[in-house]
Amino acid sequence: MRSYPSRVILGVPIAAITLSEISHLITNLIGSKRKKTFFYVNAYCLNIANRDEKYKRILQKAFLVYPGGFGPVLASKILGQPLPERTPTPDFIFDVLAIAKERKWSIYLLGGEEHVAKKASEKLKEKFPNLLIVGYHSGHFTKREEKVIIGQLNSKKPTILLVGMGTPRQEKWIAENIDNVDAKVFWAVGALFDFISGRLKRAPFWMQRMGLEWLFRLFQEPTRLWKRYLLGNIEFIYLVLKEALRKTGQER
Repeated sequence: MRSYPSRVILGVPIAAITLSEISHLITNLIGSKRKKTFFYVNAYCLNIANRDEKYKRILQKAFLVYPGGFGPVLASKILGQPLPERTPTPDFIFDVLAIAKERKWSIYLLGGEEHVAKKASEKLKEKFPNLLIVGYHSGHFTKREEKVIIGQLNSKKPTILLVGMGTPRQEKWIAENIDNVDAKVFWAVGALFDFISGRLKRAPFWMQRMGLEWLFRLFQEPTRLWKRYLLGNIEFIYLVLKEALRKTGQER
């Protein structure tokens, strides 16, 4: 049972909490016993969920789904179920890791391009010298290498497994392996390792406040991201307006 308020946006329950509240919520959830999954969603994620039932079910069954982008917040207002604000992982992850250091929670980083997870691990150790980082591995591996990684995870038993493989691969990997991996929290973090390592820069604060961080990312990786953002934003607006019309029709 969820211990926080949520809103169902395009079929996905999303936490209705503020940026100032989410670190406290997450650290409280980590402190309890059962295995948990933490996922974020943005417009791109909700577009995929509309087409991919397996991914959508994973989100629906997650212990926590929070609005990592401006899209879900905008959609929530249009649909009359407002979320307070977006809660991007890079905005609060250091608060969580500071508490992890104090409580001696161990961390494993899985994902990113070659050497990115390593660099992110080094950066985190610089910022939090006593943080227990028990391992890291890139997000590129064969099935045989995956067995080795799972063996390493089970020998280290991390409290928090951060998985940054991109949506929906990271969420599906977590869902397929949660019963095989001895970790407490399985947290999908997208491009977080890229930001921590310095491979990617975040948008200026004014762009973040205006919900334009996607545009900054598009400028950084236009070849890879133009379809996701230019075509994807149109698709997302269509889905939200379609849902709004459906709800209006039901209310009449």
